Amino acid sequence: MTRTVTVTAEIRRHDPSSGEPAHYDTFEVEGMENMRVLDVIRSIYENQAGDLAYQFACRIGRCGTCAVRVNGVSVLACQEQCKPHMKIEPLQPFPVLRDLVIDRTEVEARYAALALTPQRATEHEGTPDAIDPELAGDICQLDSCLACMVCVSSCPAVEERAFDGPAFMLKLRQMAIHPSDDKDRLQQAVGAGMVECFGCDLCTQLCPADLSPAEAIREFRKDMIFGTGRTA
Repeated sequence: MTRTVTVTAEIRRHDPSSGEPAHYDTFEVEGMENMRVLDVIRSIYENQAGDLAYQFACRIGRCGTCAVRVNGVSVLACQEQCKPHMKIEPLQPFPVLRDLVIDRTEVEARYAALALTPQRATEHEGTPDAIDPELAGDICQLDSCLACMVCVSSCPAVEERAFDGPAFMLKLRQMAIHPSDDKDRLQQAVGAGMVECFGCDLCTQLCPADLSPAEAIREFRKDMIFGTGRTA
């Protein structure tokens, strides 16, 4: 039988446009012990702090928009079970628009700059390309990345070095194995700081989509060593 619990949530509040420093507001929420972090945040917004800024969409772990840090760990709020005491903060190191909402302008610009669609050496003939079913499965799996930035927010190399982050390496790897893509994705990965990765695998451990950005980076490093990368 599910018990009723009381959760204490410290939420980082900040409106950069106000000129005021960030601070933490503390709230108590009663609910079922299996409620998720998003349930706690929504309850606070609906019953205690109507000006709290946060975001979500699907509530089933597929859109990635509700990502936050809970007790220092980046998670999807809709998937993470609540804890008795939680410090809830926006993802780092991204600019904050307000409270728990980050500015994704630079993230989206980076995705666009990487040209993450097949870049062909010759014009497409207009008919479907033949593809090995197993390879197609691998490409589709990598395409399930949520772009939630949980891995980037958690990455120690991003914090310390010139490294764009694991999510971008994963998408570049998707293009690197795509048979219709002729762009030098290894060169892009190196330019985005791929060699700065510590190899800690934290990105893989925390990925809400059960993907492995760390493995994508290891495959790029194999390309560097054995010269299997494509050039364009």
